[in-house]
Amino acid sequence: MPAPEVSIVIPTRNEGTYLAYTVYWILTNSNGVFDFEIIVVDDGSTDNSIRRLLQLCGDPRLKIVAGERQGPGRARNLGGREAKGQYIVFIDAHCYTPQNWLEGLIAPLLDPTIAMVGCAFADLNRPNAGIGVGCSWGTPALDMVWLPQRSFDVHQVPLLPGGCQALRTEDFLSFGQYDPGMKHIGSEGEEQSIRCWLMGYQVVVQPRVVVHHLFRDHPPYHVRPPELIYNRLRTALLHFTSERFARVVEALKHTPHFSEQILALLESDTMIHRAAWSKRRERSDEWFFRHFRIPI
Repeated sequence: MPAPEVSIVIPTRNEGTYLAYTVYWILTNSNGVFDFEIIVVDDGSTDNSIRRLLQLCGDPRLKIVAGERQGPGRARNLGGREAKGQYIVFIDAHCYTPQNWLEGLIAPLLDPTIAMVGCAFADLNRPNAGIGVGCSWGTPALDMVWLPQRSFDVHQVPLLPGGCQALRTEDFLSFGQYDPGMKHIGSEGEEQSIRCWLMGYQVVVQPRVVVHHLFRDHPPYHVRPPELIYNRLRTALLHFTSERFARVVEALKHTPHFSEQILALLESDTMIHRAAWSKRRERSDEWFFRHFRIPI
């Protein structure tokens, strides 16, 4: 087989039948201009979703990689390091991908100033409920809010969620990997987005590509809510001024287990990574918040 042009990375854990459906729709609706591979990273599944996928799909473009039950961000990193394509698309294991979705996501990356491209999202179970096109932070607690569809043209957005993102492989390996210091799940896409902006690149959304995503109240595995708070605090400490970080702390300080998480943050490697990213910055966080009119 020739080397693929695009590597599609799917992190999965206990996704049941959704994993096989996601792979099926990718194989069915990605037969366009690009040769591609699919890398499924099994992040410690305990159901039979991987076995069912292999029974249903013998496509030679499919590869299974064993993860270590470390969460979707680290699973994506593992799959990205296995990628052979010039481009990487990360997508969740519970999505419907429409015709020509792959070409739509990759096309903006021909602009070297664009580091990351996202899609528009619709609800898999409620397709008429509305479409989210990128996201932003709505409060100093870093609560994520969806942005409404305002154009069918590719345009800048402050943040992309982790559910579907495309990058050049060289950029992913250089500065675009998901932060391995995050705890399990939460905020990994937002942290990656602001990092790209501060590095001097653009983060954009391709609204003509609408991926239908399963939005669950709870993931199919245990998530500790305090870890979600830790990830928000880590994002802020990595990239915000001390004054803006203090506003985030003030907004979160009454949440359960806050003291435990702030202590864990201060004992972590966050300050080392903050210093390393600061040296590579082309923009300040003040520029970012002013540019997108985010009142934090």
